[in-house]
Amino acid sequence: MNKTAKIIISVVAVFVVFIIFAAMAGAASDSGGHVPGIIGLILFGGLYGGLKAMWKESKKDDKNNNDNNNSILQK
Repeated sequence: MNKTAKIIISVVAVFVVFIIFAAMAGAASDSGGHVPGIIGLILFGGLYGGLKAMWKESKKDDKNNNDNNNSILQK
C-alpha cells in the first residue's frame, strides 16, 4: 500500500473513531451518565492497534537484503 493511501485511511479512521466516541458520550450524558470509560479505552486501543499494524514495515525486504554468508553453520 502506498504512503498516500495509508495517510488517507488513517485520517478517516481517526475521524470515524472520534465520531463514534462523541455519539457514545452524548448518549451517556443525555441519560445522566458519564463518558464511557472502558468502551472508550477499547475503541482507542483498537484504533492504535490498527494504525500500528497498517504502518508496520515489511520484513520481506530485510530477509532479501541479508546476503552476507558469514554463518558458522555453513558447510
